[in-house]
Amino acid sequence: MSSRDLAVMGSKTAESASSASEEDTEAAEGAGTDEDPLHEEHEPLEESIYGWAVSMVVRDVVWLSEGTAVPAHRVARVLNSIFLILLTNSLQAFLLLFVSRLLTAPAVLNIRKTYGKYEALMYPNHTTLTVNGFDRGIPGFRVEANFMKMDLDEQRDICQVPLSHPWYLISILFIWTLTCQIEMRAIFETAVRLLWRTPTVPSTKDVTKADEEQEHLVKVEGLTPVMKTVIGVFVLVPRTVMLLLLNYLGCRWLTATLGLGDVLLNGLALEFLVLLKEMLYNVCISHRNRLDTQRLLVKPLRDVNKATFCTFFDAQVWGILSIAWALYYVYRFQMVLPDYR
Repeated sequence: MSSRDLAVMGSKTAESASSASEEDTEAAEGAGTDEDPLHEEHEPLEESIYGWAVSMVVRDVVWLSEGTAVPAHRVARVLNSIFLILLTNSLQAFLLLFVSRLLTAPAVLNIRKTYGKYEALMYPNHTTLTVNGFDRGIPGFRVEANFMKMDLDEQRDICQVPLSHPWYLISILFIWTLTCQIEMRAIFETAVRLLWRTPTVPSTKDVTKADEEQEHLVKVEGLTPVMKTVIGVFVLVPRTVMLLLLNYLGCRWLTATLGLGDVLLNGLALEFLVLLKEMLYNVCISHRNRLDTQRLLVKPLRDVNKATFCTFFDAQVWGILSIAWALYYVYRFQMVLPDYR
């Protein structure tokens, strides 16, 4: 065998080894990608007034279209679902309006007067006016000794301004925003599961499929365009708008609260507005209707949860958004005390 033949054979052997090495690498990478997959099944919607209403509308519309022995009862349940959704939204809107008028507005006015008076005292004859008409001192003309001219109550009030303790306020706003993010995450996941992951079907006969193994268990295989529109317009959009307004008003009220202890207590008081949907569900929904809600199953966010960076840590985005909002609100967005220093 010539040296040339030996060289060719060596080259082929090297290529074969290289190819085998690449295949082994790809196999190893593939094995890592498919490691520990979690296959998810259909699961019920959240147990709240919103999850119940969606479940009842889907169930009863299908029953009415396919034929039922109790049509009046099912029509009444659909109407009752719509009524309770409207009641929940109206009650939240009513409470938001009065939180704004009776709590937030007086608190903002009070803290502006208190801080404006303080600035006028500390910067005698050297102040400008904010957009709200309250004094702000001009840097370089502060008279520290004037602080002692204030009585003890005024001194205590100034020291209790939440913005004078920014990290304390940020932590409270962070926790309050996390409370709202529980609701926002539920809205987002419901929207993805119902409007995106669930196929659009032309007829109600394709909406549900009875489970063959467990009685009364129903899987949602698709939703009609009308159903998706109703869910989006009457459930998801109002719910999102109310939540964003509630979060903003809550941040504004907490920032305007004189008294560090009261800031914490007011934050706890705000929570019941977020929990209204669960309270109505637990009080007003019958045991039968709860079972119907629990046994209507909808597609999950993912059919398969693989072991990836995203599936391990994606939910922490909600926490990052919460702290980012708290920081941005305190240092940039708040208008309770404009030009606060």
